[in-house]
Amino acid sequence: MLGSYHNHPGYCDGSGSIEDYIEAARAAGLVAVGVSSHAPVPFACDWTMTVERFAQYVADVRAAQTAWRGRFPVWLGVEIDYLDPALVPNGAAFQREVVLGGGLDYAVASLHFVGRDPEGRPWAVDESDESFARQAATVYCGDVRRLVEDYYGTLERLTSWARTLPVPVVVGHLDKVKQWNVGERYFSESASWYREAVERVLAAIRAAGVPIEVNTSGLRRPIGAPYPGEWIMRRCRELGIPVVVGADAHQPGDVAAGFVAARELLAAVGYRETLVLGAAGWETVPL
Repeated sequence: MLGSYHNHPGYCDGSGSIEDYIEAARAAGLVAVGVSSHAPVPFACDWTMTVERFAQYVADVRAAQTAWRGRFPVWLGVEIDYLDPALVPNGAAFQREVVLGGGLDYAVASLHFVGRDPEGRPWAVDESDESFARQAATVYCGDVRRLVEDYYGTLERLTSWARTLPVPVVVGHLDKVKQWNVGERYFSESASWYREAVERVLAAIRAAGVPIEVNTSGLRRPIGAPYPGEWIMRRCRELGIPVVVGADAHQPGDVAAGFVAARELLAAVGYRETLVLGAAGWETVPL
């Protein structure tokens, strides 16, 4: 009963055609597929769509929907970044005018940009291991706790913004800040300050009434764990936060990668239901 809604065909930093993802989803036994290339941003960024590319993307996905109508559900989405007003003052207006007016079916609301790098550009928390180490050492003067708390504080603000989007939304890869924390190189997830930061975000998500994604891409990275991990998913279940399974696929062959492990994790922490996208928005189905 699973769909796959976090996928990046070759319009941004992903690869493959929309048709490739549809065929891969069908072969994997999924009930639907959505594509969610990185939405344009109003500054230079080499892994998001350009405005021109976005227009072509929308047209191509709509054409695929028409071609597959009545045979297999195909959904038009984007992964849209929260652009904090202090960081990108014109970000919200740009997204309203350029991205959200494109007739989207849904959106994956994610956080990548947290503050500025040493050159003053918006800094992406998952850019690279080297970039994370440099940001921690140079901008945060070695205070990784402050970096991580800035991430989760910004994520709290994302939840309030996400609920205002005019389409069904899911919060993407909640604890992505751990991506480079292999072997707890930078921080311990059992530290009280870390768990308190996460709990504040979960309370905000619950209040906003939006689902989160269990994103399996971390299973394909050195961190070897989904976003979020088991203890956070257990707290999400206790708080009654609904969940969507997502692959964050950047190639068609990963459209359902890690889904068996995700189902096992969700069942282990007590989930019996998940969400799929329907004409009226997110719909609950048995896990």
